[in-house]
Amino acid sequence: MDKRRNDAGGRRRLKAAAAPVHQTLKFVHAETDTQAGQGDFRHAYRAALLDYLRGLPDEDALLHAYDLGRRGVAQQMSILDLGEIHQSAMLAADTEIRPLPGKDAAVVIAKGAEFFGQVLAPFDMMYRGYAETIAQLRTLNAALGQKSEALRRSEERMRFFIKHNPAAIAMLDKDLCYVLYSPRWLLDYRLEEADLNGLSHYDVFPETPQRWRDAHRRCLAGATEKSDDDMFVRADGTIDYVRWEIHPWYDEHQEIGGIIIFSEVITERKNQERKIARLTRIREIMSAINAAIVRIGERGALVREVCRILVEYGKFNMAWIGLGTAGRLNVTTAEDGGGKSSAEVIEEPALLERALKEGKAIVCNDIAVDRRIARKEEHLRRGYRSLVVFPLSALDKTAGLLSIYAGEARFFDRDEMKLLCEMAEDISYALDHLAKEERSNYLAYYDSLTDLPNRALFFDRLQLHVESARRERQRMAVIVLDCERFSNINDTYGRHVGDAVLREAASRLKRQVSSHDTLAHIGGDRFALLLTNVGAAGTAHLLEKLVHECFNSAFQVGGNELYVSVKAGIAMFPSDGDEHDLIYKNAEVALRKAKRSDEAYLFYRPEMNASVARRLTLENRLYRALEREEFTLYYQPKIHTASGRMVGMESLLRWNEPESGLVLPASFIPILEETGMILQVGQWVMEKAVSDFLRWAGLGLAPPPIAINVSVIQLRHRNFVNALKSIRDKIPDNTHVLDLEITESIMMEDVDQNIPKLQAAKEMGMKIAMDDFGTGYSSLSYLTRLPIDLLKIDRSFVLGMNQSASGLAIVSSVISLAHSLQLQVVAEGVDDREQEKLLKLLNCDQLQGYLCSVPLPCHEIEALLAA
Repeated sequence: MDKRRNDAGGRRRLKAAAAPVHQTLKFVHAETDTQAGQGDFRHAYRAALLDYLRGLPDEDALLHAYDLGRRGVAQQMSILDLGEIHQSAMLAADTEIRPLPGKDAAVVIAKGAEFFGQVLAPFDMMYRGYAETIAQLRTLNAALGQKSEALRRSEERMRFFIKHNPAAIAMLDKDLCYVLYSPRWLLDYRLEEADLNGLSHYDVFPETPQRWRDAHRRCLAGATEKSDDDMFVRADGTIDYVRWEIHPWYDEHQEIGGIIIFSEVITERKNQERKIARLTRIREIMSAINAAIVRIGERGALVREVCRILVEYGKFNMAWIGLGTAGRLNVTTAEDGGGKSSAEVIEEPALLERALKEGKAIVCNDIAVDRRIARKEEHLRRGYRSLVVFPLSALDKTAGLLSIYAGEARFFDRDEMKLLCEMAEDISYALDHLAKEERSNYLAYYDSLTDLPNRALFFDRLQLHVESARRERQRMAVIVLDCERFSNINDTYGRHVGDAVLREAASRLKRQVSSHDTLAHIGGDRFALLLTNVGAAGTAHLLEKLVHECFNSAFQVGGNELYVSVKAGIAMFPSDGDEHDLIYKNAEVALRKAKRSDEAYLFYRPEMNASVARRLTLENRLYRALEREEFTLYYQPKIHTASGRMVGMESLLRWNEPESGLVLPASFIPILEETGMILQVGQWVMEKAVSDFLRWAGLGLAPPPIAINVSVIQLRHRNFVNALKSIRDKIPDNTHVLDLEITESIMMEDVDQNIPKLQAAKEMGMKIAMDDFGTGYSSLSYLTRLPIDLLKIDRSFVLGMNQSASGLAIVSSVISLAHSLQLQVVAEGVDDREQEKLLKLLNCDQLQGYLCSVPLPCHEIEALLAA
């Protein structure tokens, strides 16, 4: 357009003095402009009508009337407006013309009607419509093919038609230079007459697309072209939609003289169609979302469905809903191309915070230029051109945000925003309803003061756990905790202080209780605790820890420092009842007994109290035993079956308890494992065995390798391999000091995790023995995978070996199997000669048992080695 402005500029300056100025008409006229224009028009109409009635020559007067009609069309007057103006002018004429001679009423009315008819002629042409105008063009163009006077008259009519037609028509010669054009052509294409004079169509419109240029060439060759819907990109980048039809026109020699273009800019209609389609689509979205609101009763599922509908049905580029507060939004997204999206939300914190704070929708209709958008490039790279953020509310407060992204700039207009706001209100209503429903359900099963499960939920879970424990043959415990003299706090400081203490107590308890267990506020100052898969000792330990962690320190409430003591009653399943209500009832009975006694807690059964007391006493003594070096190691030799040589030893832990004397491991190993002390004691055992071996070697003796029993707690521990490495660092290179013995059941418990740990031990020079073979559930496939060196036949098979043929067959099969897998076999529990004889016959590699030697203390092993 700049080019045609520059080209026409010189000509416009040369003709400026003589040429009239043509003002380009606008598509839409403001109301005030229309009213002002009608005032001038009334004055001009009245003057022209009076001149005609006074006797102005008919041809000049009627041409003036036709020009007035064109002017009315340009000002977008209606026929009703024109009729009213004519009647007003006739009333004025009646006063001025009637007194003149020869001007009676009939003559004035007839001439006035003739004048008015000529004024209406352009309106008639305007309302003939697109199809009739095209038909007229075709008729006139055909007439151009006639010869002589008829051709000239037709040509004149064509010129008159084009010049005065309110439609957009242009007549071009063979070089596509403008011959004639209608005022509407100038209006639709934002031109002035000076922009066309002496220029070709392509000079005026250099942006003409190639397909149109091809159509022009075909029409110059005699074809007719048309399009009902075509896009036209202007030089300034704006887009218009047009429909057009092109015909060739013929000169007096019946040759094609050029083309006639008829066009109509239908951009506004297209925009209206798109707008109607968008609004229809949004109504469909609202309908689908409302259906989802009725159908879906879970917040997360509803949010996901809303985002999916917005993208799939609404054709938006992206939609996300974030529930929560600024900076803590739990976001669910959907993006075009399938509904679900892993694309991260492009955060605009300032925009989001403003929407949350003001509670109003925020529209950015052109992301590229909107100063409020901080991360423009990321939005534009994803194809986002406009966005809107709606606040969502629930329970009378802002609950989150809904953000919608469109791929078009200026997408969210007033009508669309009205519908989208209604949609956001529907979503807010649904969130509010779900929040109230959740709140109602929450209050039915949770205590509003402490946010803990209430009595109803506790009994529901207790019943489920009792049924599960019964099926799985597991133990469980119910503890009822009561705050001592809590009513004194309420009476002295007020109930609000008492409530604050209960909330803090609940908070402390929650931090200490496992997620697998259930803590509840039963009512008043009483709490209940459900522990699963736990024994009496474990329950006592946990309770003591809870009391120490939660109630030993003061409660700081309103400037007051308050101490609270508790009493507890414990009932065990199944020993104290096999039904959920009976277990709880017995826990309350135990609590009442504890409140009457000096004990902090009591079990339901008195004998359980004594048993737990003994157990806790034993635990305390075991803690001290490690510190006081009361543990010691005994060693039981392993004998080579064929030669009778000592080829190994098994270390056996003993406890020199000051009061009871030497305690065998069966009495305290389970306690060490339950309390976790086995990790420390197991490490001490390995260090002690290495120390004894190195001391014997330093004395010039030749001790065989020492086998250490590994507990399941040690093998599970993440630092098991590191613990072995720390021991290996204390052993001289190329010295075989330690072997590991692990029972079959322990080794198979988590075999895939255990294999790399055992492989690491082998790489440190240790041999691995599978202890108690035949008592577990190992399969042959795993037996080939495990990095083991020896199989130890359990003593129960050795005892039955000489009692039945089947017992002998089992031992024989185990030995054959081990040898086929290149494993050595150790028979433990060999106590008589008959067993020794049979094992020799079966080619068992090593023997261990009282026949060979009882377990011996360190100094006796030293003497045995020296002998």
